[in-house]
Amino acid sequence: MRTSEAFILGTITGAAVIWLWGSEIQDFVRGKTREVRVKAAEGIRAVETQTGKVLDRGGHSLRRAEEFLEDTKEHVSDALRAGEVAIRPASAIGEA
Repeated sequence: MRTSEAFILGTITGAAVIWLWGSEIQDFVRGKTREVRVKAAEGIRAVETQTGKVLDRGGHSLRRAEEFLEDTKEHVSDALRAGEVAIRPASAIGEA
């Protein structure tokens, strides 16, 4: 038997099996995979919940970091202005 003949025979046999026992096969597969699908759905829900918690904590941390950076920026600006005033020469009004 050549490959093309075997392929055609397999196609016809597969079509006959599906036509005769398709609904029984489908019910069997649904029954066997039900528990797996339920566990997968529960796993997806757990991932969603945990991801939400992590992102909420991350958002809180980012807000705290932003506040810290703003405070630091103010302190650095104040320190630089004080340093600028300290090193700036006195006004040269009488020197000209």
